[in-house]
Amino acid sequence: MVRATVSVPLWARNGRGPYIQFATIRLLTPLREEVSVVRGAAFGYPVFLDLRDLKVKVIGGGGVAARKVRGLVKAGARVTVIAPRFCPALARRNGIVRVKRAYRNGDLKGARLLFVATGDPALNGAIAAEAERRGLWANVASPPDAGRISLPASFRRGPLCVAVSTGGASAAAASALRKDLSAHLDPAWSAFLRLLKVRRQRVQQAVLDPAHRRRVLLALGDPIWVTLIRSKGARAAARRMDELIGRLERAGAGVRKGMGRR
Repeated sequence: MVRATVSVPLWARNGRGPYIQFATIRLLTPLREEVSVVRGAAFGYPVFLDLRDLKVKVIGGGGVAARKVRGLVKAGARVTVIAPRFCPALARRNGIVRVKRAYRNGDLKGARLLFVATGDPALNGAIAAEAERRGLWANVASPPDAGRISLPASFRRGPLCVAVSTGGASAAAASALRKDLSAHLDPAWSAFLRLLKVRRQRVQQAVLDPAHRRRVLLALGDPIWVTLIRSKGARAAARRMDELIGRLERAGAGVRKGMGRR
């Protein structure tokens, strides 16, 4: 546990309407959360990847491969698909390279990431073994533990991405949980993150002192903004976020002039 002091915005009213007050509170909160996993457990480390312009190869031409290709193209990867036949979705997919033939040893050369979905578990395993020899990260449709990457069930709401994994126990269960989370996610969170993303960049440029900048970002990241969006709307929250940044500029404490006004 780490003791921390932070200024947080509080909402109050006077005769002229709502205004912002700031209160300093002392928190007993860990600055870093630790996740307990079984040492050596498969797929024990969650991660998001930047695939823009990355060379990715997909071995297989069926529906499973098509779903993986759809996500890879959306992420900006440079995708090559190798298969003797392509399903209609892959046959008409733009923005990929198609190699119409069976997999051959050496096909993985030049790839940075691999997805294997041939429909033949034995062939998938052989391709995964070649990937392992090359030190290439691979996701294998079946058997899933033949590769080192497990794809979570995920959904997006604006800048928010929620990913669910069962550690390889059940893709169906992960999909069901994803649907449940998606149905119950408050849309105010997406609106909040859109506002926060822009203002976080401004604060990082404007507030010079690292400790002070951290306190400001903690205040901007407080869930109270989600409550405000629910009750008053995103525009009201945006105005009050800007008031918070402007207040710092007027205080002149470690803030680059002009950065708080928009």
